[in-house]
Amino acid sequence: MCLDVEDKISMVGSGEELATRRLRVAVAGLGVIGEGAALRLASDNEPYALCSALVRDPNKERAEELSQLRIYTDPEVLLVEHPDVVIDALPTGESGRRLIEAALSRGISIVTANKQAIAGAMSPLSMLATQNKATFAYSASVGGGSPMVETARKAKSVGEVRSITAILNGTVNYILSSMKEGASFLDAVKAAQDAGFAEPDPTADLSGEDARAKISILTYEAFGREIENSAIKVEALDSMLAESFVEKGGNWKQLSVINKKSDGGITARVGFARVDDDPFFDSIGGEGNALRIINMDGRDFTCQGKGAGREPTVGSIFSDLEAIARQPVGR
Repeated sequence: MCLDVEDKISMVGSGEELATRRLRVAVAGLGVIGEGAALRLASDNEPYALCSALVRDPNKERAEELSQLRIYTDPEVLLVEHPDVVIDALPTGESGRRLIEAALSRGISIVTANKQAIAGAMSPLSMLATQNKATFAYSASVGGGSPMVETARKAKSVGEVRSITAILNGTVNYILSSMKEGASFLDAVKAAQDAGFAEPDPTADLSGEDARAKISILTYEAFGREIENSAIKVEALDSMLAESFVEKGGNWKQLSVINKKSDGGITARVGFARVDDDPFFDSIGGEGNALRIINMDGRDFTCQGKGAGREPTVGSIFSDLEAIARQPVGR
């Protein structure tokens, strides 16, 4: 069963009408992703109302469309307004986790793209949301514009999941694809940064920590529990390793592989493999992400899409907002 980017939007409640209310939305972090979400809210705000933002530097020059936006530097002050939803696009996991916990404890729903903030705490954060009648949504934290969280939920809903194989990091995929076309490692990294796929410091991508966090979230969706970070074996990418792939030839990908063992345990790893003989993963170039889930009965579920960049991630954030807007008023 294959889901595409359009499914990520349509799955949130096709055939239903939006609830007759406007969600008051605050945005935490006005970096690449947060600013993209804020600009879309400011320009196309039905059924949403952009009410405020949380930033580190209130004096930084911002887009004209956001010039009248209420800006705060203290999360507690932001939450005093009690928005319906906070979009977490903060740059660090620690600050994101604190904000998410504080918002959910007040009954404020969260839409987050911050995988480092939620990995390792999926169960307690989900419970906190349920206890306070809030929504904890995180589709944008895994896969960018590829509906990976939704695909994992779909697979689990119809049977027991046996294995997951995925390209989870769009930046690394972009670097490997560029080098396959002749770019040097340093030039490929810079191109990824210039395109907005990689941060100025690409360590989280190259070290495999980004993929590790996404594995944790996917195991929660597919198996109902997370795997310990320390149990996920990770192979980092550096210039020497990347250049060895070019010398060997073929199409190399960073693959995240999760398997359920016969005793019920879960194993996971992030490493590199040549995928020439696998048409599905072989076709994923540039900043693409892809996911294949196989259930115990042999059924497979796949999805693919752009895994990095402002546009696909903001699109995923808005699919979560739409799902929240469809909820009955007074939920």
